[in-house]
Amino acid sequence: MMGRVLLADDDEQVRRALGNSLTRAGFEVTAVDDGAPAIALAETVLFDIVIADLNMKKVGGVAVIEHFKRRFGMGVCCVVLSGEDDETTATLCYAAGADDVITKPTTPSELRQRLFAAVRALRGNAA
Repeated sequence: MMGRVLLADDDEQVRRALGNSLTRAGFEVTAVDDGAPAIALAETVLFDIVIADLNMKKVGGVAVIEHFKRRFGMGVCCVVLSGEDDETTATLCYAAGADDVITKPTTPSELRQRLFAAVRALRGNAA
């Protein structure tokens, strides 16, 4: 297994496409439709990688990233998916603790490659 991934996105098609792609690549994927259930899962499941959509209906990606980084620090890689491709958005995400910001639309292949790199970095930090 490549690692445990939490995917929080309110778009069912995005969750399905990215979730299936990551599962085929060897990741164990848990998908949720908003930031609130993502944050709740932090209490019971350890994830290696958290992918959160920036703009979800109730709790957005920045709040999710802040929560996971506060709780797990460098032990979790946090990625924000954003439909907004501007410096202000990227700065906000990185200030919240994001390790990467990926602009939508993205291909499942690009996301997989970035997550493979994240796993290598996490394993290097654990060594």
